[in-house]
Amino acid sequence: MALALLALPALVRYLMLLLDSRARGKNPEPPGIELFSWVGNAWSLFPVLHMLVFGYGTYLLGSSFGSAALLGSGLLLATLIPASLAVLAITRSPLESLMPRAVGGLIRRCGASYWIAPTYLLAAAVVLEWLKLLSLPDIVVEFLSFYLLFGFFTLIGSVIRPFRLDREVTIAVPMDPSDAQIDTQQTRARTDVLDHAYGFISRGNRAGGLEHVYGWLAEDPDPATAWPWFLEQMLRWENNVAALQLAQQYLSQLLHDEEDVAAVKVIMRCRLVNEAFRPLPDDIPLALAAAERCHNAELISFLR
Repeated sequence: MALALLALPALVRYLMLLLDSRARGKNPEPPGIELFSWVGNAWSLFPVLHMLVFGYGTYLLGSSFGSAALLGSGLLLATLIPASLAVLAITRSPLESLMPRAVGGLIRRCGASYWIAPTYLLAAAVVLEWLKLLSLPDIVVEFLSFYLLFGFFTLIGSVIRPFRLDREVTIAVPMDPSDAQIDTQQTRARTDVLDHAYGFISRGNRAGGLEHVYGWLAEDPDPATAWPWFLEQMLRWENNVAALQLAQQYLSQLLHDEEDVAAVKVIMRCRLVNEAFRPLPDDIPLALAAAERCHNAELISFLR
């Protein structure tokens, strides 16, 4: 029981990672130790409630009203669950994933192709019942069950991917969020990305962690604030090698955009962390020119 509770958040989070990655047309990242935590990214744990409520509700209907009610509730759940999980992955909102308007809107948006997912779910349930009748070893049945489960979440992402729902505001919200709400959501999303990157870097995969950050920065709606935010947060880590590599890339952009003041500030900030910090070799002439235009004698002397 204790082992199941330990593994449950990792399983559910990775299933949602599969769905989300397929919906965005990306390859899912390798699972990390952060998936086992019960805190952070609370939305990704919401499918646990799906399983408990829907599963127990179906059991109650079957035991109280017989096989007809069990069959009817099973068909209804098979219809709604894929859409609910898809809305959850798109909006990151557990409440929105339970709204009939949002679930129905997604089904209408996907059209006939949506029904592939409910059909798969029903077929998987039939296959599992058939496997039980064959009296196969439990480990075989469990392996096939997990295979079908992973396939189900991957399929949902593949079904909604052609419609690019992750890039559209197709699921309405009651009102536009305030600036403060947008800032809070943006910070939370960036923090999630940074936590994931730290998981890679702390295990020695610095390149993988940085690529995760760069991937987010390429899609961030406000890169002008995203780059300095990530840099400042990473410079606070005990091991700041990855932060200084990020700084070199950020500095390269600033220099090529002729953002002299911002570029000089980045160099000076990083030199407070490591006096040996320098721009990328190809960027040193640009950095020297920026320092000269800003009349920063200390930096001019260092770069020469």
